[in-house]
Amino acid sequence: MEDKPTPLDQDQLAKANLGLAERLFYEGVHLVYDDDGDTLLITIGEGAPAISTPVLDGLYLRIHPETLEVVGCTVVAFSSDFLANNKLLRKLFPNALKILAEHDGVIEWRGLQAQKMLPVFAAAMSR
Repeated sequence: MEDKPTPLDQDQLAKANLGLAERLFYEGVHLVYDDDGDTLLITIGEGAPAISTPVLDGLYLRIHPETLEVVGCTVVAFSSDFLANNKLLRKLFPNALKILAEHDGVIEWRGLQAQKMLPVFAAAMSR
């Protein structure tokens, strides 16, 4: 017998992530960009076990399977599609590719800088 994925309950997801802004501030975010694969992995804090669920073409929300806390997201075709077609992301991070390149594709943000990712996660959770 094959297990089928269970759709996420948006209300449960929202309740489990009421403290997301605080988690971003204190735990920070890690961004890892694979230029060859054009994939961006965003992890909150040190990372945790996660299930990935698609929310938009090329955007996968990573959610802890027991707590339903968002632990990150994966963006496929980051520069070629997602960044090019996402005004919010371009506004929040106008030099995203340049900054990633300057840091060899690996960035760690804490505090207010990490909280700038909140609208990205909020938009992904509302899908």
